[in-house]
Amino acid sequence: MTRLALVLTALLAAAVLAAPAAQAGTSQESIIQDDAVFLNGHPGQQLDIVKSIGATTIHSLVFWNHVAPKPNSRRRPSGNLSDPTSYADSAWAPYDALVREAQARGLSILLSPTGFAPKWAECRGGRNCKPNAKLYGQFVTAIARRYSGTFKDSSGSTLPKVTRWSIWNEPNQQGWLNPQPQAAKLYRNLVYAGLAALKKTGHGHDQVLLGETAPIGRGRSTDPTTFLLNLFCVNSRGHRLRGKVARAQGCQHFKRFSGITGFAHHPYNLSATGPALRKPRGKGDITLKTMSRLTKVLRLGARGRAIRSGLPVYFTEYGIQTRPPNRRYGVPVSKQAMWLNQADWLAYKNRAVRSVSQYELFDGADTSVFTTGLIFHSGQPKPSFDAYRLPIWASRKGSRTSLWMWVRPAAGAPQAITIQHDTGGGFKDVATVTTNSRGFASASESGRTGRWRFLWTSSDGVQHSSRAASVKDH
Repeated sequence: MTRLALVLTALLAAAVLAAPAAQAGTSQESIIQDDAVFLNGHPGQQLDIVKSIGATTIHSLVFWNHVAPKPNSRRRPSGNLSDPTSYADSAWAPYDALVREAQARGLSILLSPTGFAPKWAECRGGRNCKPNAKLYGQFVTAIARRYSGTFKDSSGSTLPKVTRWSIWNEPNQQGWLNPQPQAAKLYRNLVYAGLAALKKTGHGHDQVLLGETAPIGRGRSTDPTTFLLNLFCVNSRGHRLRGKVARAQGCQHFKRFSGITGFAHHPYNLSATGPALRKPRGKGDITLKTMSRLTKVLRLGARGRAIRSGLPVYFTEYGIQTRPPNRRYGVPVSKQAMWLNQADWLAYKNRAVRSVSQYELFDGADTSVFTTGLIFHSGQPKPSFDAYRLPIWASRKGSRTSLWMWVRPAAGAPQAITIQHDTGGGFKDVATVTTNSRGFASASESGRTGRWRFLWTSSDGVQHSSRAASVKDH
């Protein structure tokens, strides 16, 4: 057995012991995405870990060129590309395994059919160049039919139904959709095609998220505020675009986005580093610090009758890189734990936000790319692993400390927790509080100095502690 497998086994054993019997809540869901891990064909062990630390939803990108036949050919394949059987069983296998294993553990699945487009569905101007919306609609139709709840795979087994979708990934980024000056028009047509495909395959009442927008505009990419105004065909006052500008954005063919039930966003900082409330440079960038910009642009979109008013917001991708293992970007591992907890707290405070997200579970082998995992590639947990299970945030409130706490794995039933305070002589019990049915609790305690934490005892009698939080963390 490899070292990684040994560490995983130990992690899993500890995690399973800690898992209570209560069912997860849905009011503030916890999404995890790690396609490298969850699409390995045998994701059960990793999903057990996810379940044990309190996540409720797996988000996965369904890569068009990974599933499509002859993705490197310029000639379109023959056959009915709306039929799941026109695609190789081996191409579907990782997604089939993920959907089955997630359902078996009571985890929700959110699928995002996205690029990279096969070459026969794009222009010759580079990756994801003007992907053909009609062909994309056929791809979404094939996915929706496969996960309709009635489709039988080649072995005769009926696949589970998927009822949660988002359309494309980071369409305001050059790497995901180009050319960017036309990105809003291109994405709008992809959304129309995706919505039509879902509706005609029996998924008309499913959850469908718009956006999956990246937070930062840099280089040839577009900031999310500008992108969304163009997508909604409105100006900064919510008035419909007219004339040459409207024609450039394809607004003469604009239709309301009927069937969209929420908006998905990735509120990273630049390079996915901390602190959580770092202010971005661009006036149209939307991070945790500038969420009011998203609220405003969605309100303008509703005013322009592009979307319904009051769309809930879902954070579907977020993380903070650590150094180590990244040698160029990142924060110390203790800071990652702290700022991920702050992100949880900020999302909880924002009434429009319905989910938080963690990208990734494990760091990848390439330490120059996204080291946002809760676990090192070796299998060694970072401090953020335990901090994810039991988030805590402390803030000043006059002469007192305000504490926000979350027993993430125990949502579904109230839990008793013990608050402890350390002013230099060690942690001492100061109060006992009970969480609500979603696992949340808050308290106001005298004093602004020292460190705070809380203890929670799971149903098997094992006691767990949150990280130590201090108002000096700010």
